[in-house]
Amino acid sequence: MNKGTKIRTILAVATSINTALIATDVTGFNSKMLNTIYTILSIICNFIIVALTTYYNNDFTQAAAQGTEFTRAIKAGVDPLEHVAMGPGTDNDTEEGAE
Repeated sequence: MNKGTKIRTILAVATSINTALIATDVTGFNSKMLNTIYTILSIICNFIIVALTTYYNNDFTQAAAQGTEFTRAIKAGVDPLEHVAMGPGTDNDTEEGAE
């Protein structure tokens, strides 16, 4: 787990706890206006953290999917160049003997 993943995980847990505290009215203020502002800011932060965590933990491009497959092959102890399907335009898409 790299540093960015750890940070995103901690932020996701913290925002989830904050959301639970808001839902149970534990983090209430004496002012209704402060409660509303705090709730709105918390919701915005929650959406941002969820979006960032989702973006960085999923492969949204073909290159990212290939990179993940390559890393998994290395971790499994196999030669990744034999098992990773490269996209069009790479050396792996030509037939043997063809020029």
